[in-house]
Amino acid sequence: MEKRTTLRLTPRHKRQCRHWWFDGWDWIVNHALRICGAPHIEVSNGQYAVDFHVHTLYSHCSISRPEDILLKADRQGLAGIAIMDHHSVAGALATISCAEELKRRGLLSESFVVIPGVELNSTVGHIGALFVTEDLPEKEPPLETVKAIHGAGGLAIAVHPYHSTGIGDAVFDAPFDAVEVECGSVFHPKLVQLNRALVSDPRMRDVAKIGGSDAHYLNALASCYTVVSTEANTLEALRQAIMNRKCTAHSTIALRRMRRLLGVIPKLR
Repeated sequence: MEKRTTLRLTPRHKRQCRHWWFDGWDWIVNHALRICGAPHIEVSNGQYAVDFHVHTLYSHCSISRPEDILLKADRQGLAGIAIMDHHSVAGALATISCAEELKRRGLLSESFVVIPGVELNSTVGHIGALFVTEDLPEKEPPLETVKAIHGAGGLAIAVHPYHSTGIGDAVFDAPFDAVEVECGSVFHPKLVQLNRALVSDPRMRDVAKIGGSDAHYLNALASCYTVVSTEANTLEALRQAIMNRKCTAHSTIALRRMRRLLGVIPKLR
């Protein structure tokens, strides 16, 4: 059984989310997620499990601390995470620094990888960028957003395309490097199936299929993840594996339990 994490709250003036009520809401959601079960991931030799979509307190809708995220992800069996906070890479860079400090203190696996990223607002919905260390323009059409990501040396990800904040059918209109076909923030059965259908859609043949938790709460980590086949767990090796489509998306029993509980709520569709 996974060791229970004691949540430590960051003062509101030191985070993006300033709502007075969010601390209590975070506590409620994390306890509900705990009831659904904590994922523990095991993979074969030559494979690494990575959660490619995680939020920290640098997002306006999360109060999860980088240190707590890193320690929990490591215990769950993840080999790495991608920080994809809204609008800014600040959270990703802070988490990378935190990981380095935890490794120096012997608290985090030396091989654990943090991939820098950001979740951008396009004119039609959210688009993710991985392997970027600079802020990028927003409110652009998907094609222009993808061009900007590639121009910064990153990979463009169609995150939860069929979701209230996704880009929908615009997923077919730009050269994405990967599409998030398993996402922990998609609950309604119809939307889950629409995202999964992209795995076999011939228009997505040359696009990698990945999974990410879209965790805004600590206990949502690893609800969805990606198994990457590569010889080494490094930033460049993971990048090449995505580009070569050597990855598969997965979801967990814990998420399926949560979907049964929440899938009927219109707000979560």
